[in-house]
Amino acid sequence: MSLMSSEQLERSKRHIFEQGRLLERKLFEYFFGDGTRTACIRALRAYQNEDGGFGNGLEGDLLCPDSTAIGAETALYVLEMLGTRCGEMVERLARWVVANQTDEGTIPHPPRGLFDYPFQPWWRNPDDDRVLAIAALMRRWGLEHEQFFQRARRYYLTTMLPAADNFYAYPSFAYLKHNAESDADRARLATMIERLPVLLEAHGDHYPLFSRYWFYAADMVDQEVLSAQARRFVAGLQEDGGVATPYPDLPWWRPIFTLDGLMLLQRQGFL
Repeated sequence: MSLMSSEQLERSKRHIFEQGRLLERKLFEYFFGDGTRTACIRALRAYQNEDGGFGNGLEGDLLCPDSTAIGAETALYVLEMLGTRCGEMVERLARWVVANQTDEGTIPHPPRGLFDYPFQPWWRNPDDDRVLAIAALMRRWGLEHEQFFQRARRYYLTTMLPAADNFYAYPSFAYLKHNAESDADRARLATMIERLPVLLEAHGDHYPLFSRYWFYAADMVDQEVLSAQARRFVAGLQEDGGVATPYPDLPWWRPIFTLDGLMLLQRQGFL
């Protein structure tokens, strides 16, 4: 049974088409209209650089053209939603990731061009954990770059178990879900799963299981919990069709988060 009426979906479509980028519009058309995967890939390709990495504002708070780790993760997320795990775009991106990883396992950040373009202040900081989310999807897809995975593990082994309510700890969760090697890894993952109710309650306004961040956990909670989180997302849709967000000063995220939730609702059978 769909949790949304056709009228609600139409309002969300209008919001995404009025406020979103071409990429969001093409993704909506593919998932909820007569659009094509090819059109989505073409829109995503506009953010890919000659070096194979992604930048150019694909991450909406980081507008410099340079390829970045967050650009790579964001592209991988879009491709995951599309079910596209091979092809020239993925091969070029994987080569960029491998070429830009340090011996310590991270991908350097910030990029050289950061200060020449608009960006939110947190992107001045290192972004070391990003490699863990990238490793999660690359492993899930069966991409064979063993040196990359060895280095990513080298970095992972320097990290600590994150706090239960740390919303941005999802790279560690994703990494462990797809790259656990030892009993210690599996025990840490089990602890993070046990703590999920704390995170879901503390960050309900982020709709974690229906976001690009914690969607990894959707198949690791009870169906009752997943259904409750789905209803919470739908209840957060406002009159204009966009979902309420905790970031009123960053309005460009509303169509992105709205689309994320809709795609994941469909993926989980709620639409």
